Amino acid sequence: NDVTLKLPSTTGSAGQVLQVASANHSATNAELEFAAISIPSAPDYVKLTSASGASGGSAINIDNLDTATYAAFEIFLSMQPGTDNSNLYIRFRNGSNTITASNYVGWKEAQHPSNNVSHKSSGSQSLLEPAENVGADTEENLFIHVVLYVARSDDQGDLARQRNRIEYDTNYMTHTPDHYSTRGVGHYSNDTTTYVNGIRFYFSSGNISDYMYTVYGIKR
Repeated sequence: NDVTLKLPSTTGSAGQVLQVASANHSATNAELEFAAISIPSAPDYVKLTSASGASGGSAINIDNLDTATYAAFEIFLSMQPGTDNSNLYIRFRNGSNTITASNYVGWKEAQHPSNNVSHKSSGSQSLLEPAENVGADTEENLFIHVVLYVARSDDQGDLARQRNRIEYDTNYMTHTPDHYSTRGVGHYSNDTTTYVNGIRFYFSSGNISDYMYTVYGIKR
């Protein structure tokens, strides 16, 4: 059946659309009105970047993170060492500079079948070590999930000292080969004026072969 539409008497304004009025309509007649467009606010969890390739070079550096907009960054990274039996290392970065001072503190739990569990903690280190003895043969590689938190100059009081930190979990195949999984926490504990805006992933020996990663930001 035909429906008769009644247009509004004005032309409306920019940013408005036509919609059926909530009143004055029936199965055969509908009165239209102008209404503002409802624009959803920007999401608090945002995909920032992703990359993949067959040659990752000496390190995967994720730099120049927008710490003014985002309080934390979630990273999903898979990669394979070019050299068998390599350990995965992490360091924080500021701009294009890698932070190498011995102020890293880390705690790690490692598990592998069947029901084997070990723990390691260390302080005054020059890096963090989430995984050990990663294999480089076919199907031997590593996946790591990291949440990176960062300190800023406007953090309350002295809270910045504990805010340059990561929490992580991994699963990987060692060179033996064995299935391993680790989880842990690491942070850079030196002062309240070290402001991290990047992170570096690399192996203890050789380059990175295949890799792929995605980075998400969590807004302040």
